[in-house]
Amino acid sequence: MAQKSPDGMRGPRAAEPSRALGKRIVAISPDDGSAIDLHNPALAALLAWCVPGLGHLYQGRTLKGRLFMGAILGTFLIGMWLGGGRVVYASWKPGDTRWPFVCQAGAGVVALPALVQSMWLQGSAKQPLFTSEFMAPPLSPGQFVSRAYAERLASTDPDIEADFFFDKPPLRQFRSDQVSLWHRRLGRWFEIGTLYTMLAGMLNVLVIYDAWAGPMGGVDGKAGTGEDRARQPRA
Repeated sequence: MAQKSPDGMRGPRAAEPSRALGKRIVAISPDDGSAIDLHNPALAALLAWCVPGLGHLYQGRTLKGRLFMGAILGTFLIGMWLGGGRVVYASWKPGDTRWPFVCQAGAGVVALPALVQSMWLQGSAKQPLFTSEFMAPPLSPGQFVSRAYAERLASTDPDIEADFFFDKPPLRQFRSDQVSLWHRRLGRWFEIGTLYTMLAGMLNVLVIYDAWAGPMGGVDGKAGTGEDRARQPRA
């Protein structure tokens, strides 16, 4: 039954904002004690993995969001540049298990093309998507690839020549070790670029946690109500 509101008008209960707005998960900033509305923590964590800082922007924590986005994506891209664009790839072949990719994948969707390229190269197509070398794993001795991909590598890759392939119609078989060719050309920059991209992914794991749980040491362990929206959320 409708009740009178404080102004004397009949209508829905005006004294139950928490029922109208629902429960909110609130953390307390360790800096100034202000409330931080985490909204949906699981969604914020997912967004933070997809694009570093995006989860914080979703929560209205714009300063942190922009800082994380610039710092982590910048570190990842610098690592790619230092490593000649070769340091992020997914490979689980014997003798070339790319464990650094586990850390690199923490940087989000920027690392996903490596998985796509690996699946296509190992699949029936025997070539990366669109025969693009971007984030494609290196070829190992004896590996079969499509004729189109072999011709592309021979024409665009400075480390590979046409006679690096045996003709095995309808495929071609690689007879060198591509990762060794990368190491020979890039030297220490291959490892430095790998390190930068790994650090970007590992740092983003902390960002994901911050989006999910709020600032470390600043969670009060309670679910706030809709009344908490009256307090200005701050990063």
